[in-house]
Amino acid sequence: MITLSTIKNAVFDALSSCLGLSPNSAAASALIHPAYTEPENAPRPPRDRDVVYFDIQTEEDPGDRNQVQLSSASGQNLSRRFSVRLAYRLIVICYGPLAETNARKIRSFLYLDGAGNPLQILRASGIHPIPNPTQPLIGHEQEGSLWRNRCDVTISLRIADELEKTNIGAVRAAPESVIHTPSS
Repeated sequence: MITLSTIKNAVFDALSSCLGLSPNSAAASALIHPAYTEPENAPRPPRDRDVVYFDIQTEEDPGDRNQVQLSSASGQNLSRRFSVRLAYRLIVICYGPLAETNARKIRSFLYLDGAGNPLQILRASGIHPIPNPTQPLIGHEQEGSLWRNRCDVTISLRIADELEKTNIGAVRAAPESVIHTPSS
């Protein structure tokens, strides 16, 4: 079963690759961060510093047909696996002088395939970005009395996962029942 932590780690590695950084480097750790769960308490980097925040949110998928059941019997128990396709949305928010450049790189380079490239990093974790995301949304955000550059990218993801239900007791023989009828 895939966890949110696994998804976030894979996304961090893929974003690092998009921006030409090693995921283990100090530069990647300084630039890329998961979004804060309490935005009002989030640190505010200087306006001239580039920062990339990302968040994973669930998304509605009206065409989703989740359950494909795979069964296997072992001894007395039956094991069932359900393959599911989970719909998520990756939201990337870039700040700083290079906000638009970083957003465009992420939007374009996320689909590069091959060894060490973002698409392969995501696929290895069962994450599949949907091609042709919308253009980055360019805006500004007030920082005190000044304005900060901001650029947002939203990318739909489909995440393959398998859920397993084990120890479903298989019926080997019908249970015995004693039916008592009262005598008159």
